[in-house]
Amino acid sequence: MIKDSFMISGLVQSYLVLSKTKEALYAAREAMKAMPQSAKALKLVGDVHASNSGGREKAKKFYESALRLEPGYLGAALALAELHVIEGRNGDAVSLLERYLKDWADDSLHVKLAQVFAATNMLQDALSHYQSALRINPQNEAAKKGLERLEKQMKGVDPDAPEEDEENEVEDAEGDQEETDLL
Repeated sequence: MIKDSFMISGLVQSYLVLSKTKEALYAAREAMKAMPQSAKALKLVGDVHASNSGGREKAKKFYESALRLEPGYLGAALALAELHVIEGRNGDAVSLLERYLKDWADDSLHVKLAQVFAATNMLQDALSHYQSALRINPQNEAAKKGLERLEKQMKGVDPDAPEEDEENEVEDAEGDQEETDLL
């Protein structure tokens, strides 16, 4: 049954990536029928609803149901926190994630909290959570990239601006063209 739930989850996520929402919803509902007491199946249906802005309220209900059924299901907690962030309820996202951090030392929880704090310009808190995530899992790519962005932000540099090396390469290419014109 576990293998089946991974396959169904992959199928639903694939449909979502391909913007085939109807197919994704059908597959997720089939998972609910096959596994009626499964928090993972509830989360899948929530994921489908969350994929479009008109379904966010339904998604929230499915995520909350998944958490009532299986309070320790981090996937549903992270999805619900992401939904809170998308809807501008950063305080709700922080409260939810901090509640889970009391019981689980999980790098993905720290990364999500750091992202929320960085987005709300609470840079010291973000830094602390990125560092915690990396202490738990030094290979966490999201934490590494987030920390890199955060360090730029803290230095007052736009984290989305092109790297200096990239700018210099463009200038060098222009200089090479001018030299060729002179020959």
